[in-house]
Amino acid sequence: MPYTRWRTLHRLSAARVLLHAHPVTEVAHRVGYASPSAFISAYADQYGRTPGRDRG
Repeated sequence: MPYTRWRTLHRLSAARVLLHAHPVTEVAHRVGYASPSAFISAYADQYGRTPGRDRG
């Protein structure tokens, strides 16, 4: 697995945990995305739903 793919998977995995306690915008920045829209797109591509639907 290429390093960039590995890094993306780990960022998104950490994001899933953080979403239970923090807003999407904050999680995006905490896991290293430059913009919330880039994070939302990557998250939706990986998990098939937006991070807002996984909050809670």
